[in-house]
Amino acid sequence: MLARLGQREWALIAIALTLVVALLWYFLLIVPIRQETESVRQEINALIPERDKGRQAQRALPELRATIAELQAERQAFLRALPKEERLSQVLNEILTEALRSGVTVRSFTRSPTSAPVPEVRALSLALSLEAPFPETYAYLQRLEGLSRFSSISGLNLSVQGQEVNPSLNTSLTLTLYVLAKDLGQSEGTTKTQATPSPQTGQGGGR
Repeated sequence: MLARLGQREWALIAIALTLVVALLWYFLLIVPIRQETESVRQEINALIPERDKGRQAQRALPELRATIAELQAERQAFLRALPKEERLSQVLNEILTEALRSGVTVRSFTRSPTSAPVPEVRALSLALSLEAPFPETYAYLQRLEGLSRFSSISGLNLSVQGQEVNPSLNTSLTLTLYVLAKDLGQSEGTTKTQATPSPQTGQGGGR
């Protein structure tokens, strides 16, 4: 049968086989390569913003390190300024003295422990109950803020008594005092030890 085929038939068969091979080559090789190329292009486009962010962060790194060093210096200065002892009697004496100067009556106060913002600091809370007209109460609160101790006022609650022009106020608040919890020199030594890089790990970021 093949012997009876002429040149025209053989030419058509060759053309058909060529088309089949071309189609197979296109769909099995060219199309997957194009798809992979498009996928890689999309990944590159998605990574470009991340690359730009990384470059911006790298440029901002020296400024960030300077800011961290400044904040750490401020933190150490704050810790050094904290008293090492509660001296609760001295604090109560200041509170009562300022109340007397302001014309405020301290009805009660209770002591309670509380959590501190950093491990090196210990906090002590005093819940105060006061009675006085508004001007005297306001002056007393300003005097409390000016105590010779690092402190903060929270939980302020005011209630009015009577219908006078200048009625008396019942005031409750929490005065939190901050004390150094442990020796700062030991804390700094521990920090330096932790920040010192080992020969095996190379240079590392310190606090």
